[in-house]
Amino acid sequence: MLSDNDNTYLAKWLNSDLDPKDLEELKNLPEYDEYKKIVDGLEFFNAPSFDLKDSLNTTLEKLDQPKKSKVIRLKPILYAISVAASIVLIIGLFFNKVSYTTDPGQQLAIVLPDGSSVDLNVASTLSHRRFFWSGNREVKLDGEAFFKVTSGDKFSVVTGLGKVEVLGTQFNVKDRKDQFIVGCYEGKVQVSSIENQQEILERGDAVSLKGKKLIPGKITNTSPLWMTGESLFNSEPLAAVLDELERQYNITFNRNEIDQNQLFTGGFNYEDLNIALESVLIPMGIEYVVNGKMVTLSPK
Repeated sequence: MLSDNDNTYLAKWLNSDLDPKDLEELKNLPEYDEYKKIVDGLEFFNAPSFDLKDSLNTTLEKLDQPKKSKVIRLKPILYAISVAASIVLIIGLFFNKVSYTTDPGQQLAIVLPDGSSVDLNVASTLSHRRFFWSGNREVKLDGEAFFKVTSGDKFSVVTGLGKVEVLGTQFNVKDRKDQFIVGCYEGKVQVSSIENQQEILERGDAVSLKGKKLIPGKITNTSPLWMTGESLFNSEPLAAVLDELERQYNITFNRNEIDQNQLFTGGFNYEDLNIALESVLIPMGIEYVVNGKMVTLSPK
């Protein structure tokens, strides 16, 4: 429907010009009665009319008269302020957003207003507009999530590095630092980079951003591995692997003494921290000491 900054929506409602479909959606909201009371109250507030010429003459006459002490009546001013505040409140409610954030080590299942579902991976944030979702199915993602989108109007996932657009499908989006990876598990999706490169993915297709270029790839699993409690890497810098360990286990690495640019191929599971650390660090020739949530790394 409208963009987040399009306040003409409120004007249309107040002027009885709202589209019947959106008006019906508004009336079905539990907050509608409260909105209606505020708007009905505005009908009793009328700005005083005045003639500009008469007002000027009156002002000049008063300037020639001796000055008298002034008495300020606050009630009309306070009423006007309350009306303005009510309008601002309505605007805020209309264009307010819902945000979901997961902490390190935490995953979250989300159901969107249209019935689409999102599995949000650790240390990720997803947001969307609170109301009037049906005509503008758009979410913003920072992190990683798996989407099952119901059929309907275009559904968009916007990230800092690219955009994914679909009609109804299942796909995974990863947006971590300079990583942007999309995998299609069902249906068809269109992926666009911030450099306006585009790729169409069908089931089993994937694409990743390397530098400023989208590189096609393939997926063989029926769902993302992180949803089954595992992460796999193929010639990835060790720094990215350690970042993922920190997110999944809510730990912090002291990694100043090791080479984080060396490449790692392998994986770890999310069930046992010690096993995960051994799976990654021992093959890389790295020793570690765990002290609470801090893990200090050093070369052998």
